[in-house]
Amino acid sequence: MSGWRYFVGLIGLASGLLFSSTGILTASLPSTPLGNAGKSPTVEALLMNLSDGTYQFCSEPDPQDWRDGAGVCLNFAKQGTIVDGYFGYPHSDRFVCLKGRVSEDWLYGEGLIISWAGRAWSEIPQETFTWDPEGRLHLSQGVVAHSEEAQDSKVDWIVFQQASLNMQGLYRYPDSRMTSPTQLCDWHSAETHDVASGICRTREEGNDY
Repeated sequence: MSGWRYFVGLIGLASGLLFSSTGILTASLPSTPLGNAGKSPTVEALLMNLSDGTYQFCSEPDPQDWRDGAGVCLNFAKQGTIVDGYFGYPHSDRFVCLKGRVSEDWLYGEGLIISWAGRAWSEIPQETFTWDPEGRLHLSQGVVAHSEEAQDSKVDWIVFQQASLNMQGLYRYPDSRMTSPTQLCDWHSAETHDVASGICRTREEGNDY
């Protein structure tokens, strides 16, 4: 699938998130905050004790109603302490794709944002900035990794080569109810630009974080 066709589908999904609901009220276990300050275990240790699979952590407890989550959430798949998912607001089109490794109470890795006419980035920060009002996600070293022109609009895949997310105090939900990261995060269309050599390499080459 071309990057543009993927993006058209992504916009439909993101727009749907503004008003979507699960339609089913699932039975919920009590939400548990992770990695409380001054207490153990860390988020890293907790992840190591969880089976590999998909999870949803949010800044507010499970609302136990029609909503897919409360506050701002990290929806992800994990293998050990390797995380691949996105951080964003349920029922909105505001999210940042993230992939990296959890160390103690932080996720360190890279971020991906798609800039389009409805949510354009006129300037791409190089210095560290905080993405969310809650002050959890920090991004820097942004580069336009891939661009496409279609229907009189421009779509940019912006990769932030440094991303760090504070996971301390997030609540683990009993199941993952938000849209799957594989439907929203198009890492395959993004490329990392090697400034030193002036060449581009695809992200399929991997990253050790």
